[in-house]
Amino acid sequence: MGHQAFLVRTVAAAAAVALAVSLAGCVRNPGDTRGDLSKYSAPVKIKSKSETMLEERGASSSVPIVQIHRSDYVAAGDVARAIGLHGQWLKDGAYGIGSEDPEWTFRTGESEVRLGAKAERMPAPAVKMSNRLYIPAAALSALFGRVATFGHEGSRIAFYPQPAKVRSEAAKLPFSDAKQNGNIRSLSAGGSKYDSLIDDAKKFLGVRYDFGTGNYADTGTFDCSSFVQYLFGHYGVNLPRTAREQGQEGTAVSRDSLQTGDLLFFSVPGRFKSDSTPGHVGIYMGNGSMIHSSPQPNDGVQISDINSSYWQDHFLFAKRIPLP
Repeated sequence: MGHQAFLVRTVAAAAAVALAVSLAGCVRNPGDTRGDLSKYSAPVKIKSKSETMLEERGASSSVPIVQIHRSDYVAAGDVARAIGLHGQWLKDGAYGIGSEDPEWTFRTGESEVRLGAKAERMPAPAVKMSNRLYIPAAALSALFGRVATFGHEGSRIAFYPQPAKVRSEAAKLPFSDAKQNGNIRSLSAGGSKYDSLIDDAKKFLGVRYDFGTGNYADTGTFDCSSFVQYLFGHYGVNLPRTAREQGQEGTAVSRDSLQTGDLLFFSVPGRFKSDSTPGHVGIYMGNGSMIHSSPQPNDGVQISDINSSYWQDHFLFAKRIPLP
């Protein structure tokens, strides 16, 4: 009996020693919070949103090169996707590329490219194959140099975004109507004609958005700039077709002096999209509201609150177009 008790005490003591050694090892284990973890880990750097955006903007996109007639070509649709734009065949047979309206218009077999009312000539004509449009790679810099730079990478062409411009906080202030003697003026920039224009615009609420659409009478659809062009055309004003060109018309208006009928111009977010070039246009209704044709957040003609963060962040400028 005494011998058995001795064995029990010996086994218990050995188990205690083993447990102590095991626990000591756990303390040295980096997974145990009681140990010194500093020598096992390094500080974790969390990237800010701006750092992440800058890193993304610095990354490249690329498209494959295709040999056509012994020359380097790229698919226009691939180019549009690579730089975050929209590209598609239009109803008149042309091919359009742009943000929310076609800024660049190509035609099969032609070297001339339309940039709104202006024209740019490519070194070779556009070619259509398997329902895809191909354009000369040598024309990319002249056509899209304001949004990207380019470089050959073997059998592909890489696209690199142009540096983003930092917008001031003053450019994100709330919108407001014009005031006179401390009171809000009449909401109309030119009296009842602008009120009538807005009333007419409301009649098209819900009409579907279609990138690069043709005449409303033929298509029954609008994109952002064709909607503006259509409405002002009925009041005797012949505006250009794209938002970028429309932004060159009229008189500049500050964001705190808006009146009904003013045109509001916005950039469209994206790595390759210019922060200073209009990609969208709408018509100011007064009291912080805008009527416009857009694919988002709803599809078609809609009314939006321009004091929401999205529109404040992407507002570029306002223009006042006189009605005769």
